[in-house]
This record gives sequence, C-alpha cells and structure tokens, in this order.
Amino acid sequence: MTLLSRQYTESPLAKRRQYQLKFELILSEAARLFNWQGSRATTLAEVAARLSLTKTCLYYYVDNKQDLIYKCYLSSCEMLLDRANRAHKLSASGRDKIVSMIDGQITQYAATLNGKGPHFAMLAEIYTLDEAQQKDVNLRWSEIFDVVSAMVREGIQDGTLQARNPKVITLAIYSIIQWLPVWLNRSHIESYENINDIILDLIINGISSQPVQLGAVSYSAVNYFRAEKQQQNAEKRTAFYQVGSTYFNQKGYKGTSLDEIAQTLSVTKGAFYYHIKSKEELLYRCFIRTLDIEKQLLSTADNTGNSGLEKIEYALNLLVGVQFSNQGPLIRYRLLPSLDETHRKMVLKEGKRNSARLGAFIEKGFNDGTLRLINAGIAQNVLSGMIEASADLSGWFSFEDKDRLKCDYIDIFINGLNNKTNVNDRKYADE
Repeated sequence: MTLLSRQYTESPLAKRRQYQLKFELILSEAARLFNWQGSRATTLAEVAARLSLTKTCLYYYVDNKQDLIYKCYLSSCEMLLDRANRAHKLSASGRDKIVSMIDGQITQYAATLNGKGPHFAMLAEIYTLDEAQQKDVNLRWSEIFDVVSAMVREGIQDGTLQARNPKVITLAIYSIIQWLPVWLNRSHIESYENINDIILDLIINGISSQPVQLGAVSYSAVNYFRAEKQQQNAEKRTAFYQVGSTYFNQKGYKGTSLDEIAQTLSVTKGAFYYHIKSKEELLYRCFIRTLDIEKQLLSTADNTGNSGLEKIEYALNLLVGVQFSNQGPLIRYRLLPSLDETHRKMVLKEGKRNSARLGAFIEKGFNDGTLRLINAGIAQNVLSGMIEASADLSGWFSFEDKDRLKCDYIDIFINGLNNKTNVNDRKYADE
C-alpha cells in the first residue's frame, strides 16, 4: 500500500463514511426486528449478534434501546419525506405524482424483501419514546402528510382526482403503504413483481372514479358479550376493555396506567384488579373484544349483503363506523408487539380468520361480476390496512362530520374494487 492510498483510507472522511455505513446496517437490522417482533421482544444484544458485533459496539452509535428506536424512526421519516418531495417536484398531474410516490415506495419495499435494500421501521411504537422524541417524530410525520395532501389538492384542482377531503385520501394512501410490511412479511406470495401494479390499480381507480353512494348502518344490533354466568360482570369487563382500548391507543402500552383507568371508570382499585390482574392481561382482553366485534360485524355484513360488492360495502361501513360509535374504539393492531409471543400468535391467528372473511366476500364479488378481477389476497390485505388506519379519522373532525368522513374514506376502496371501468381515468397506465 502506498503512502497516498494509506492516507486516503485513513482520512477523516473515509472513517466517517465507514461509521455511517455501519450505522445504516444497524438501523436496518434493528428496523427489521422491530417490524417483525416489536421493540419489547428485541434487545440490543440480539441486534448486535445479528450483525456479528458486540453489544458494547452498539453504544458507539446509540445510547440505549429507546434511542435506537428513535433513530430508526428518524431514518424512516427521512425516507418517506424524500419520496414525497421527489414526487411533488415532478412536472405532472396531482394523480401522476401520487402514482410515482406509491410506485417508488412499493418498489423500494420489494427490494428490501429481496435483500437488495435496507429495512425501514414502521412508525408503530412512537409511544415508547420520551415526550421530546415523540414530538419530533410526530412533527416529521405531519410534514410528510402535508406534502402528500398538497399533491392530492393539486389532483383535485387539475381534475385528475375526485373532490374529497385531501386528508382522507392521504390517509387512504398511507394505510396501504404502512400496512404493506405487516402482510407482505407473512405472505406466501413468491413473486412481488405484480404487487405494485395491483395496488396502484386499486388505489388509483378508487381516487379517480365516481363515488358510490353508501347506505346508513345501525350498530344497535351489535352484541359482543361472550357467554358468562353474570351479565353484570360481563358489562363491567366490557367497560374495562373499552376504556382500556382508548388509553392503549392514545398512550401506548408503556404509558397506560391501570390505576388511571380505574379512576376514569370510578371504581376502586380492588374492584378493578378483581377482574383484571395485569396490564398485559387487559391489553390481550382488549384484542379479544376487538376480534369478537369484528367477527360479529363481518357476520352481519355476510347476512345483509347479497352481492360480493354489497357484502364488502356493509363490512367496511360497519368496521369503520364502529370506531365513531359509542362502542368504539377498537384496539389498534400496532399494539400487537406489546403482547408476549404466545398471546400475539393467538391474536394473529384469529385476526387472520376475520381477514379471510373479507377475502371470501371479494371472491364472491369476482364470481358474481360486481368486483373487478384483481389479486384477492392483495385486495384483502389492503382492506385490512384501511380498517386499521380508520381509527385515525376520529381525531380530525367533529363527531357531527363522522358520516361524511366515513363515507369519503370507504368510497375510495369501494370504487377501487367496483367493476366499472372508466377508460379516461385509467389512461395513465398507457402513458
């Protein structure tokens, strides 16, 4: 090695680059583990071992696990903002800008799954961060959301998108993008080549086509009590689960206090702990309640609708609408990593069964001609993601706006599935 080459490899710039590359590897591996098993089950020692590093080595890059989560989230936000900004700067219609952004996002994730790109953490456990870190991540997410909403407004103004609330369309877009790692990691699909086209086809048909008129749905018949000896105890437990879901959704597992929930319900600690032994038990029971409600609402949709499209319409109307009803909220599936592995697997198994009901409705729609022929598995998972994200709608508008808000959101996905081809709207595929 010459003196010149030795000086070059040992220069501060080279060392800084080496440091950055290793840091990026750490963030990628940590993100992969956080996405798959959650932060609670992931240790710094495991991250280090996966990279053949010592745990001590990690402390050159992060202070602790919370700091690692935070830096993974910053990396994700930077990537999402870069994707959105690049699309926004294109000389194109609002719709085509959105197509470009979604296409880039899905293509990147496909590269990740094929081992050709880094992993990025889903922003699923922001509540595990301290207050300052949470504020920072939320501000970054708001910036991303605003850029995409601006593209949606451009599409509405140039006539390529339907005149719906831009925030609702943006939420629909990100319900697909953010849910992708959840189902695609567990999917048995061997090839990812067609997924991009199918998802783009569904979402663009949804936001470009004329709205479908949705009917009103009553929730009075929904009864999610399980068989118990005493109805009074069942009602008490249901109140615990409902209030518990509210706290878990807003504060996360770490920030939720059983004492605070007991105080909200105006019951003594003794009375509360008689029914609920621990915070983890409460979280698990909140999931069981949610699964029960979903199961019964899907059964109602199955018995009410005739065609596949009608069954899907009723199902989405019920599952989204329950979040705005006096029976809401349902627990957010982003809290799954806070459960232990045994309970997490049980919830995933039951959740998969409920999701399969949606898949059956889609298959019926294919058979009766009311739904367009697209990949049923992908459509099923897209709908599951939109149901999970629907809880975010409740924080944006007054309760009086709930019906219009709900319908605007559901319209996007119903119209994406509906078997009616508008040649002009779909012309982008050939351009």
